[in-house]
Amino acid sequence: MDTIDIAKQSIENFSIDETLYSEVNEFKKINVKGNGRIFVKDLKIAANISIDFRDSSGCKVFLGSNLRGNITIFFNGDNSLLYIGNNCFLKKLDVRSFQSDDFIAIGSGVTTTLTNTWISGKGAGSAKPAIIIGDDCMFSYDIVIRNSDAHPIFNVDTDDQLNEPKGIVHIEPHVWIAERVSILKSVTIGACSILGFGSIITKDVPRFSVATGIPAVSKQKPDIYWARNTNENAKKRAKYFHEKYKNT
Repeated sequence: MDTIDIAKQSIENFSIDETLYSEVNEFKKINVKGNGRIFVKDLKIAANISIDFRDSSGCKVFLGSNLRGNITIFFNGDNSLLYIGNNCFLKKLDVRSFQSDDFIAIGSGVTTTLTNTWISGKGAGSAKPAIIIGDDCMFSYDIVIRNSDAHPIFNVDTDDQLNEPKGIVHIEPHVWIAERVSILKSVTIGACSILGFGSIITKDVPRFSVATGIPAVSKQKPDIYWARNTNENAKKRAKYFHEKYKNT
């Protein structure tokens, strides 16, 4: 399954159809360096966004409606794509793309409490590891996502790179990521899960799990669900995802 199909599974109404957006060259809330294309659903963006395309070419950014927060985006590769869905509140989010043909997708309703650093493709070699985050994921602060090891490790006899990522980082919908969690390369985190304080995620987390520790160990708990607060609407939204994924 390619990255577009994975994004469509985890992000409702995912689309990079340019005809559904307005392309902007200058925007009061967007500080742009370099040449790239920016497509927005809402011309009244409330977020403060800084995009540095550097010397890259062919990069595109798609921004959904009702986007709030303050976001820094950096590209160091050609023909890469960043998608952010609707109704996201992303405080102090720093997204850094270091590879050509990169794909980073953030679903609708995703939130960050404070500083998050998400790094894609640095030192990935011939691999092209994407980052895909499903709808309604809740990130605390001091959280790092890295879909590669940043620096290559080689076999001394063959010069083959030994630490290329074997897959993407995929966080399915409605996952709660607690403070100071690190999510490392080639992992899938199942829907409706919780990643506990300070955990380091080095392998897949099944759906409906609580993962804690260094490295994190997962325990499935399908008989519980988490919500953003005790409000009935928040509980209803949480149960929607629980029902959606419980039999899949």
